[in-house]
Amino acid sequence: MSNASLDEIQELIQKLSGELGDMSEAASRHIDDLHVAVNNVASHVLAIEAVLTQVAQKVDVDEAAAVQWIRDKTSAYAEDSSESSAAEGIVKSLLGNEE
Repeated sequence: MSNASLDEIQELIQKLSGELGDMSEAASRHIDDLHVAVNNVASHVLAIEAVLTQVAQKVDVDEAAAVQWIRDKTSAYAEDSSESSAAEGIVKSLLGNEE
């Protein structure tokens, strides 16, 4: 193998290394952006839960109807409709009926 071929291979490896570094930085930025977005959504959900808990203490909320509403909306995606979903547990928690 000639020196020219080795130099070309080394140049290609350095270029690839630089491009991989750029891709890694871009992926890291995207992960950071996703983390911020998830935190933002979680904060909004927590605030809504706080307000709904206060409302539920003053308004008669039919827990069974709320659970049925969740089951109706998620039945197409539920693997086992006999099991309670996380959403159903959250309804019970918001209404003060944690098991």
